[in-house]
Parts: sequence; C-alpha cells; structure tokens
Amino acid sequence: MSTAMRSCCHMAALPSITAIGSAAAAVRAVERGNMRIAKYQQQQLVSRAAIAEMAGVQRSAITNWERRYTDFPSPTRAGGIDYYYLSDVLTWLKGRPVPPRARRDDERPEATYADRARTALVAASEAEAVEDLEAEGFPAARGTAGDETDGEHFSSADVLFREQDEGYWGSGSRVSFLYLLFSLIYLRWAQPRRWAVVRRAAAQGQAGTHIHRFLPGVAQQVEQTLAAQGVTSAMAVRLEDLTPRSPQAIVRLLGKIESLGRGSFTELLGHYALEAGLGSRDAFTPPGVARLLAALLGESSSAQSLYDPNGRGGELLSAVLAARPEPGNEVSGGIPAVTIGSAHPETRDLAAMNLMVHGARPEWLNLAGATRPWTEGPRRHRADLVLTNPPFNVSAVPVDADWWTYGEPPASNANLAWPQHAVMSLNEGGRAAVLMPNSAATSSNLKEQRIRHALVDRGAVECVIALPAKMFSATTISVNVWILKPETQERSSGEVLFIDASGLATKVSRKLSVLEADDCALIAAAYHSWRGTGGNDAVLPDSRLPCAAVRRDTVNAAGSSLRPADYARPARRSNVDTEELTDPYGALLRSREEAGRADDLADSRVAGSWHVDGGLGVRIDTAPDDWEWRSLGELCELQAGPSPSLLPKGAYVPGGVVPVVQPKHLRDRRVADVRGTAVPYDKAQRLRRFALQEGDILCARTGTVGPVAHVRSDQAGWLFGSNLIRLHRFAPEVCPAYLLAYLSLSRTTEWIKSRSEKTTVPSISKADLQALPVHLPAWSEQKRIAGALGALDEQIARHLEVARAATQVHKELAEQLVGLVALQGPTAPSLVGTFPERTSR
Repeated sequence: MSTAMRSCCHMAALPSITAIGSAAAAVRAVERGNMRIAKYQQQQLVSRAAIAEMAGVQRSAITNWERRYTDFPSPTRAGGIDYYYLSDVLTWLKGRPVPPRARRDDERPEATYADRARTALVAASEAEAVEDLEAEGFPAARGTAGDETDGEHFSSADVLFREQDEGYWGSGSRVSFLYLLFSLIYLRWAQPRRWAVVRRAAAQGQAGTHIHRFLPGVAQQVEQTLAAQGVTSAMAVRLEDLTPRSPQAIVRLLGKIESLGRGSFTELLGHYALEAGLGSRDAFTPPGVARLLAALLGESSSAQSLYDPNGRGGELLSAVLAARPEPGNEVSGGIPAVTIGSAHPETRDLAAMNLMVHGARPEWLNLAGATRPWTEGPRRHRADLVLTNPPFNVSAVPVDADWWTYGEPPASNANLAWPQHAVMSLNEGGRAAVLMPNSAATSSNLKEQRIRHALVDRGAVECVIALPAKMFSATTISVNVWILKPETQERSSGEVLFIDASGLATKVSRKLSVLEADDCALIAAAYHSWRGTGGNDAVLPDSRLPCAAVRRDTVNAAGSSLRPADYARPARRSNVDTEELTDPYGALLRSREEAGRADDLADSRVAGSWHVDGGLGVRIDTAPDDWEWRSLGELCELQAGPSPSLLPKGAYVPGGVVPVVQPKHLRDRRVADVRGTAVPYDKAQRLRRFALQEGDILCARTGTVGPVAHVRSDQAGWLFGSNLIRLHRFAPEVCPAYLLAYLSLSRTTEWIKSRSEKTTVPSISKADLQALPVHLPAWSEQKRIAGALGALDEQIARHLEVARAATQVHKELAEQLVGLVALQGPTAPSLVGTFPERTSR
C-alpha cells in the first residue's frame, strides 16, 4: 500500500474507529461500493477496544497479548491513539485458539479468536446500515462516541475542543486553542470580509501550500481590526505554540466555525475563565446571571445606549444585545451605542471581540486598568441601561466629597460607590442592574447605612433580588441584584420590590450552582409583572419565588436593610399540595421497584450457591483441589495514583469537569458520589495515564487501607487520586469481578493491613500488594461466585436508593404537614405588603 493511501486511512480512522459498530458499518459501505472485503481489511484501522470487542475478551487481554507475544501486530500511532490494520489483526488471531473454558456454547472445539471476530463483524454489519460515505473515508456508526455530527450530545465547545484533544493542533495549551477559537468566531461574525480572506487562505493550504502562514494570518486580521477600535491585542504571541497538523485540520475547523452562532463566543468565555484561572475580581459573570440581567433590563429594544463600567469579558452587555432582535432586523432600531471599561487589560480584547460579534462597536473609556470608574474618564457618562459586576470589597480611592450624591463611602470599602456611580450614569427613564455582595445590603457601617437610606428615600432603589448561593466559581460570596433608576421627587410614597430567588438554581457540584433559562424567566416575570401593575396587584408567578413590595419609609424604618429575606416570605399553605409530592414519591416508587428486581436476582443467584442451615449460609460445594494460588501481580497490572506534586489539593476547582476518585469514595465495592473533587479538562489531559476504564478495580493504599471498588462504564475517563492503586489489564484467566470479591474478604483486608507501614498514616506499597496471594478457581467457578456476590452488591445499592428516596419524601412531606408555622422575618407582617397567595398554576 502506498504512503498516500495509508495516510488517507489514518485520517479516516482518527476520529472514531474505536468500536466494532464502526468497522461493521464500513464493511457494509465497502460492499455497496462493490469493493472486496479483502481490500477493505487492508485499509481499515481498529483500536484495542475494537479488537477486544470483536474477539469477545477484556480490553486488558489485548494489552497482555501485546506484552507476551512478540509477533503481535505493531500499532500505527495517530492522534495520540494506537491503531492496528484489521487484516494484520485477523491474521494473528487465526493462530489463537479459544481456550475450552472461554469457549461459547455455539463455538466448535477448533474455533479461533479470528473466527469469533469475523462472526461479530458480520453480525454487526447486518444490524447496522450506513446511509452514505464521507469523501475522506469511512464514517463512524451512528450513535457511537466518535460521531462528531451528533449535536444532541455535544455543545459547540465540546466539539471544538476535540480538534485539539485528538492531536490536530499540536501540543499547545488549552488557553492558546481557546484564543484561536475566539479569533475565528470573531472574524466569522464581526469581520465577514476578513473571514473570506481566511477561508481563501485555508483553501490554498488544502492544496498543500501556505499551511505555516495560517495562524499568523488569523492573528494579523484580529490585531488589525481591534487596533481600529483602540484595543491592543497580542494574538500572534498567543497562537505561537499551536501547529495545525494538516491542511484538512484547518478546513475542518473552519467548517465547524461556520455552523456556530454568535452565542458560542460567550459560551467559550466560561471555559477560558476556568482554564486561565482568573480570580474573582477578573473572572467573567456566569452565563445564567448574565441572562437574568438581560431579561430584567433588556426586554425593550428602545434603549439606544449601554454602559458597563467594569466590562470584564463584555458578557453583560453582549447578553443584552443577544436578547434584542437580530442586527439588520427592521424592528431592532439599530445597534445601540456601547461604552465599556475593563479592569483587566488581558481580557480587554476578548471583551471588544465579544461585543463586536454581537454587532456593536464599543467605545472604550480610558481607564488604564483602574477598578474605580469615578476617578478617571468622563465624570458624567450617561446611558439608557447600565449593567455591571464590580469587584467586591476593594478600597475606595478618595475623591471630592461633593462628588458623592448619596454619601461618601468608607475609604476601606467601595461597595456602595458602585450603585451611586450607576444611578448617576443613567439617562432619564433608564435602569441599572448592579451585582452586589450580600453584606452590602445589611452592613452596619454608618456611612454605608446613610448611603442605603438616601438611595431608598430618594427612590433610586427599585428592586433587590437575592440570588442562589454558589453562583460564582471563583468566589463563595453570595450576591444580590440591585435594580436602580433615576431618583424621583416623590419622597412620601413609592415601594421597593424584594424578590428572594435563593431557592432556585440547579446544583451542578458541591460548590457550584447555575441559573437555568426557566429560573431567569420566572424572576424576570415577577419583576415585569410588578412594574406593569404598579404594586401588589401583581400575580405571584410561582410559590418558589417569595416576593414583597415594601414602602420606602418601611424599609428605612428597618435600618435601611436591603436583604430580601427580611421582607419576602414564602406563602403559607393550609393543606398538602399533592402535586408537589409527585416527583419525590414517584422516585421512591421507582426505586422500590428496582430494589424488588434486585431482590429477585439476588435470590436466584444466591440460591444456586448457598443453602441455609441453622440460620447460617453454608456453601454447597467446597473449593476443589484444582484451585491454584497466584500472586496478585501475576493476575493484573498495578498502577499507583499520581504523586501529590502532580495532583495537589489546589488542582480541584469548582466547576471542574473531570472527577477524581479518592479513598473516601470507595463504598460497598462501588465508587460513590465524587462531587467536589474535579479538575479542569486540560489538567485531566496531562494526567490521562491515570484515566480509569470500565472494569478497573481501585484499592485504597493510604489511611484506611483495604477498601476496594470497581469502575462502572459511566465512570470511564475519571481520574484516580494519589492515595489509590489501580488494578487493570487483567490476565485472561482471571475474572475481575471475582478478584473484586476476593479483595473484599476480611482475611484479605487483614493481610493488607498487616503489611501496611507502621507510620502515623498506614500505607501499603505497590510491591507488597503485588505479592498478595490469590486463591483462584476455574473460570466457570469464578463467574458463578462473582455472579452471586455481584447480585448482592446490586441489591445493597438499590436498597440504599430506596432509603435516600424515602428520606427525600419525608423531607417534602414534613414541609407540607409541619411547616405551616413558618419563621417570620424581623419586619411586622402588618407593615409589609405581600403578593396574594397563588391558588392555581
């Protein structure tokens, strides 16, 4: 086969030929094209996982074959993964008879693994039809993990990142690749003519020329257009460590960029903040919070000027722009003037690109990196809408005392300077939304109390919304949204709306929650309903959202507290709303059904291995004489977890995407909840040699040595921590499930503990664990034992689910039946207007 042909095969196999379905689909496609199977087998590449599936063995068996037999086919490495030519694999498998104990009922005594592989290929080929062939090679079977066109399973960021993960863009950092994505999306949406230049350059590269000029050319286009807006960018430097591996990689990436919407830029900002490790004063506002502010203030398309004095990544203003009609729509009224300031020069070009992607041409204030806009730039910049997420708890740079309209903030804290600056920056009829820490709403500092009093008394505070906890990955501070307006002369009347949304949001990890679109719509509906009716005649949208409209004089009489929980209390209910119990009770019923099936399975499996005599389980058949003793190191490979220097505690971050298993997660021979110990994707990539695979066994080696657990399919790809040892690549003669049961024996645990080092923290070495003696029966007996004990493990897990579901129902029902006597806030109910109780939905 020619070098060119083999190269083409590599390109076809890289993304997805990792399972038998893909290979079988290609067989059918080749047959339809009147090509001979033999020719297909010469070209087709398969991975270790595909070989194991075809041969009907564990993946570890393939690794053992490679290690033990020098004539095993040599791999072809591409994209960081080893592939093998199918024809070479089938030829080698012809010389490997299936052992009697591993032979299937329908296999002849002389059957080889090659026979089994061909049978599997034919069966899969008949079951899976492929509609068409891609020009470059064989596509993956629909529904496999390698299907890049399956938009239901991958976000735009996930799909794009795979380009780098599979080795198409060299060994550059994830941050560098993100800069490339930002640049391309920016050119695609903000600079269509220059985007056309990039596409032409890629077409030339596809012909085999100018590939080395692609990245410098992209950087030049970005830098030139940003310079015209007064923004300096060092994009060429940021892209230096990226290297496109082929012209096809460039063309493929540009094709994907073509299919993305404007919002993908904002989506990638969240990944950038995580990868770059931005601190709380520089990190971007979470997308859910940005969408909420846009829903609160961006409802009308009449606003023609926007302003964010602390622009970060431009995410707040771009959210407002995204909520408006598409640029060019006749009802949009045109793109408003956008003014922005940024406290971080490293992200200023990203903010500019983000806003230009959404159709704006931002005007920049000359802040020179300052975090206090009242000290530099235009003193009275005016806008229809002001949105900002300021840095919390920074010192206030002194200015003239008469500058402060509502009161001079304390020198030690500028929190109450931001709402003043926002109000003074509004045009008549405008609105401002400022994210504020909870402490600013109730601070006892006399200067801050006076500022709050003046803001309320003069009608500048319209609404305060308490957001759920743990909204920001870079800080644990809880926040409120203050909606502000130009002050009114009517000091004796008027109200402030308080909304307590702290009970909303979806918890995604122990340290992070997110606002979903439905949550944002619910909060915005309450605010707009109140504004539309002018007070308490509004209808409460949902009982999950306590609201109260409170007279301004009542607020100031309560110490000018702007904490929603002091006024907005949950509506009382006099009877049980059975609808609210449907979901948790339904979960309880489902878990009980599953537990019942687990009971039946356990009874059938255990009955075949045990009988009960005097209340004690006794084995029917004792261990036969042909059981053999083997060391653990002979039966599998052992791998210690990464050293603490590779995986320090600081590597775990809120919002991390790849979980890391620790000894505390090994419970009842399973890996339990691992929320709170996760690392960013780029960190996981650097530690991918510690990535788990289905069927691996984990053993605690430090602290409470001995607990073990097996890895399920949904946990493949997770990492294991420093205090664990992984057992994997099992020998063909051992059943991993039997080994798991053996390692769980009390005698085995005592053996491990007796060899643990006598130090402050007990620990067993990898070498000692390799020497563990294992009593190994025949394969069929291993399977029978593992089946019975595995059924009991499933029974345990299902009954634990029943207990958890019953606990949740108890909690929900107690709230309904006993929670009638609700805690009252410090404000007398007679002084507080509340929304009427809602009787139906």
